[in-house]
Amino acid sequence: MTDRQSRAPDTPRPVRQIPGRLLRRLVRPAPWHAAGRLLWRWAAGRTPGDGRKPTAQFLLGRMLLLPTVSLTVLTLAATAYFHLHGRTEQLRDRHSPALVELTHARVSLTLAQYEAGRRLGSRDGAPLPQTDLVGLGERYPSLLTEASQSLNNAAQTRALSRAQEQEIRVVSGLVVAYDDWINWANSHHDNDGLRRAGLEYASGLLGDGRGRPASTAVLDRIRTLEQELRTDTADLSGWSPLSATTASAAVLVSLLFLFLVVGTLDFIRGQLRVRSPLLTVHTVPVVLALVMVAFGIAGQHRAQHHVRDMAERLGRIAVPHGANTGIKNEIKNEIGTDARIEGEAERLTADLGSAHPQEWTLIVSVGLALGAAGSLACGFTLFHYGRRHLAIHWRTL
Repeated sequence: MTDRQSRAPDTPRPVRQIPGRLLRRLVRPAPWHAAGRLLWRWAAGRTPGDGRKPTAQFLLGRMLLLPTVSLTVLTLAATAYFHLHGRTEQLRDRHSPALVELTHARVSLTLAQYEAGRRLGSRDGAPLPQTDLVGLGERYPSLLTEASQSLNNAAQTRALSRAQEQEIRVVSGLVVAYDDWINWANSHHDNDGLRRAGLEYASGLLGDGRGRPASTAVLDRIRTLEQELRTDTADLSGWSPLSATTASAAVLVSLLFLFLVVGTLDFIRGQLRVRSPLLTVHTVPVVLALVMVAFGIAGQHRAQHHVRDMAERLGRIAVPHGANTGIKNEIKNEIGTDARIEGEAERLTADLGSAHPQEWTLIVSVGLALGAAGSLACGFTLFHYGRRHLAIHWRTL
């Protein structure tokens, strides 16, 4: 016999039995499942032995808990919505007018510089022949007046901080100094050296409007203010910590409210043998109010994004200008640039109207009032169902 034949056949190894405690640990349901089951038992008034809690005790607690939870979620939702609405109003009534006025001021100053250079002959050019008779004409002082008025209007929008308002006053003072140097160059237009010196100094005060960092030129200062306002607009167009926190909490509490309603309906049907369409009807205004708030928040965000987009488009508006283009082309450019600025303001008004932030505010307010009434009605409905049980319970105390 060979060695392989002489070997005894392999005996099967005994299967190790898994202890029952270990098996229960392995097949234990997920923690969230167990937590959900406990939450459902609490919501439906069930005991660990699949029994029911005392009717009077359950209805008394739920009579107070349901209105409290529903009013809490309505308060959280209202806080989130009206905080966003306040930011939208600030963007619409303060930041967008301030940006429009600053753009007007920048464009008017740029056009005034072009007009002064055309009249007095910038660089190597000579003054226009009519300068002896009409000086700077009517267009230059008109543009400078428009710029000063726009700066004053921007300061009155209440969109600027104190430091920015101080910067506006500094810019207004520099505009006056720029005008003084232009008038000085005009009064010495027959002297090439003095005229060019005055124009160069005035041009240095005004700058080129490219927004160089730490530049003290007028147009660069205005560009910096516009950029700061655009940054503030972008910050106001997003979720704030308050609105994000209250909206998230409102979502969680609303889920708890719905869970409580379903559990309460299950308890009433199982313990009292009564279907409760009345309680269901009274919870509908609460749910509708939350839906209205959700649509209102979406509308507020859409309106805020319209203001932010307008701010970006205003920052890209500049005056097209070329050398020796002629007064007709200069006036055409001025009219076209002003039309673009006004067109952006009108477009913003139309976009805000399509977002309906004001109309939604009224709708949300009415919905919240109806939701609060429905919350209180839920409590009275539960009191109606359990008034006899509560009377017996109070007598036995």
